[in-house]
Amino acid sequence: MRVHDRPSHRVASLLRVQRAQLWKELAAVVDLDATTRPTDDPLVREALPAFEREALPILRRQGLGVLIRYARRSAADIEAAHAEVEQVVHTLPRKAQTLLNRAQRHARDGVVLGSRVWDPLFDRSHVQALVGAGLIEALPSEQPHPWGPYRLHPDLPPAPSPDHDFTEAAMPETDDLSEARESLVTLLHDLAAFTAAASRHPPRRTHAGSLDKVTTRKLGRRLADEEVASSGDLTHRWQRALFALEALGALSMDPIARTLSVEPGMEDTLTGTTAEAIDRLVHRLVDPDLQAAIPAVRSALADACGPSDGAVDELIFRELLAEQQRDVLHAPWHRDGQDVYPMSEHDDTGLPFDDEHFERVEGRMLEALLRVLDRLGLVRRADGVFAPTADGRLWALGEPERRPPVWISSDLGVTVPPGSITPWERYQLERLGHCTRRDVVDTYVLDRDGLAAWLATHELADAEALLARRCPSVPQTVLATLQSWAESAMRITLTRGVLLEA
Repeated sequence: MRVHDRPSHRVASLLRVQRAQLWKELAAVVDLDATTRPTDDPLVREALPAFEREALPILRRQGLGVLIRYARRSAADIEAAHAEVEQVVHTLPRKAQTLLNRAQRHARDGVVLGSRVWDPLFDRSHVQALVGAGLIEALPSEQPHPWGPYRLHPDLPPAPSPDHDFTEAAMPETDDLSEARESLVTLLHDLAAFTAAASRHPPRRTHAGSLDKVTTRKLGRRLADEEVASSGDLTHRWQRALFALEALGALSMDPIARTLSVEPGMEDTLTGTTAEAIDRLVHRLVDPDLQAAIPAVRSALADACGPSDGAVDELIFRELLAEQQRDVLHAPWHRDGQDVYPMSEHDDTGLPFDDEHFERVEGRMLEALLRVLDRLGLVRRADGVFAPTADGRLWALGEPERRPPVWISSDLGVTVPPGSITPWERYQLERLGHCTRRDVVDTYVLDRDGLAAWLATHELADAEALLARRCPSVPQTVLATLQSWAESAMRITLTRGVLLEA
């Protein structure tokens, strides 16, 4: 069975108006027949390339604002695609499913190196089955396949979580544990605020590499940070967020204007609960060779937390991991009657894949992973022991059951107490409005421009649901104002990236 090939499609841009009478207003300014063509919907026309190139600038100069939107798959389409792929996965032989799950745990941005997750000789038939089912795709490379890189299908269901039990490694905290580093949860919220602000006021780099003071002052005003707004220099808090974006590879710079822009994938990184956002950020910051062991450390921290604070014995942790998931970091190859570590296609011998070498090879890699988690502020360490920080405990155990409520006033003000929202919700609030005070309690004001920017990638109902999620009662005047703003912003819209049947 194979993932169904989609019928041929083409990508188009659709011009939509709220009322048919608006076509006359547009036709009085631009030649619609030359730049668009009709569709079956009387309120929608397909925009030809000439429309964006020639007509759109004219409409903007004439005051006929066109809201640029970007097509997104509906929840129903996403669910149907996931169900179809999951059905194909279930038809695979067990061995092929095991290889696919291992590839998912090692993949970075949906790409995995084949030689890391399967034996190119003995697993070749199963790899071909995955390719034939459309679940993985071989990418061009100098390395031959199945040694080379593969792209995983984007709609694959999550790989099953390994069945870990590290209760035997749990122990009381020791007195010599290191101090916790700066909070990763705080960094996630600052990333959300900085990303949203930079999308509205992109900072610019000088030739020397520092940020231009003029654009940084604008950024500071958007961030409601008086010190940055007056000095034009980022404080430690925002400098840390900038460094994190650089480490994530989420920044790009225009080579001429030297303005910095944040890649759109940051919203996906922040999605979900705070614990999920932490886990996603950790996976992106940890070296790809180490990331497959992250769930094991997270599970060990969860077993150590229990009803009270605890720690993990590193030696016992490694021994239990070797028993429960021997292939956590390396997939064994079979050569000359024994399992060996992966090697170059030109090598003839490899290290024995045994317990002794687990300590020598994986042990050093797990030590490197713990050092990274220590720097990220998720664990505290002592000799042979690691324990969760407050952020690490949240990462391991999940969200608190209750959060303080967010309050929204009839004048569009939003009051956000500490710990009341997730980083993703922070990002959306920063986009829907602007921060007026950033302190222990943060305050925002919803604004028309923010909603228009939001509508480029979301629906009004999504904004209403976001506000209702944390606020006990959203005033009807606020909902009515948002509805009025949305209707005004969406009088004329141009949606890019719509798939139409060829």
